[in-house]
Parts: sequence; C-alpha cells; structure tokens
Amino acid sequence: MAQTPNYHPSYLGAQPARQAYHHPRTSLGATGHWVKTVGILSPLVIGELVKDPEKRWRYVRLATVATALLSEALWTHRIRKKREEAREHELACRSQG
Repeated sequence: MAQTPNYHPSYLGAQPARQAYHHPRTSLGATGHWVKTVGILSPLVIGELVKDPEKRWRYVRLATVATALLSEALWTHRIRKKREEAREHELACRSQG
C-alpha cells in the first residue's frame, strides 16, 4: 500500500515542516509528575483511611483543589522563570550591540 502525503497534492513545493506534538503538563518535569500522581491517588488513599462518608468527600474535594493549586503554582513559577531568563538574554544582547 502506498503512503499518502500529509499535504494537498496540488502543493508542488517541499513538504512543510510538521508541528511538534505538545503536552503542556509534561514540561513541569518530575515535580509535575509527582503532583499529578498524588492528585490521582489521593481519593484512593483517603477512601481507605477515612471511613465517615461526609469527611471522606470533604477531604477528597480538598485534595483535588490543593493538587490543582499546586500544579498552577508550579506552572506560574516556570513561566516567571522563563520570562526572567528571556529578559536577561535580551539585556545581554542589547549590551553587546
């Protein structure tokens, strides 16, 4: 079976560059991975440790919110760090020429 190109056949030039597949959560590294894992496993652990249904659901909701806030804090820290590096790079470039 012949492979078909991923561009329109009327396009006569070179094949355009492919866009990279992007997962924003993967860029948080190992810390982001552990935050996500803790968020996924927290309902299971809470369900085993807390027997009162009302308290269990309350703790699960709190764990979910805490995990989301921590993930957002990590993302915000990463963005701030990248912007600072970009500013420093820009200042270095301006001072050179």
